[in-house]
Amino acid sequence: MIQTAQISQSSVFLVSGGAKGITAECVIRMAQHQPSKFILLGRSSIMKDEPAWAKDCFHESELKKRIMENIRAQGQKPTPMEVKRVFKTIASSREIHKSLLAIEQAGGQADYIDVDVTDALALQQKLATVVERMGPITGIIHGAGVLADKLIEKKSEQDFETVYATKVKGLENLLSCVSPGQLDYLVLFSSVAGFYGNIGQSDYAIANEILNKSAHLVKQ
Repeated sequence: MIQTAQISQSSVFLVSGGAKGITAECVIRMAQHQPSKFILLGRSSIMKDEPAWAKDCFHESELKKRIMENIRAQGQKPTPMEVKRVFKTIASSREIHKSLLAIEQAGGQADYIDVDVTDALALQQKLATVVERMGPITGIIHGAGVLADKLIEKKSEQDFETVYATKVKGLENLLSCVSPGQLDYLVLFSSVAGFYGNIGQSDYAIANEILNKSAHLVKQ
């Protein structure tokens, strides 16, 4: 059973899905309450330096216009799919940088690793150098999740695996990176879909209910 422990500046939290969205907001509030150390995990890549043509542009339509101009300047045709891809890369990177900055401004420490939590080997390899710098992990916050909403007769095996593995296999892989004796906190982001279900979310409901049961099991 995990005993309640005091969060301190030396506490190190491993946070999946922690650089964007609701998980990031929760981590930022945690840092404001008690500056700790946070290792944020996500599948999105982070840009160390944005292209010069994008740095002073924050309006979506203008940024997409500049993306198209840059693609044309390279002698290529700016397809909607490519423009969307580049825009998403820039927007995601900015959101990650914003989260890291907010944690640091609150007095905490933060680092970001681009990794898929379902890839156990990559997770352990990339985590090793960060843990060496920040110290042993004392808490896990598992907020990663993906959706592939479809009625079950239209859902492919790959759809199910992607949704299920991110939650369930992701938790297994995160736990494998931490010695049980060092783990003071385990926080799992579940969903009401795990209890009530939701149309098109059979896989998501199953995965979240497994997280619910896992939390009860660890607490015993």
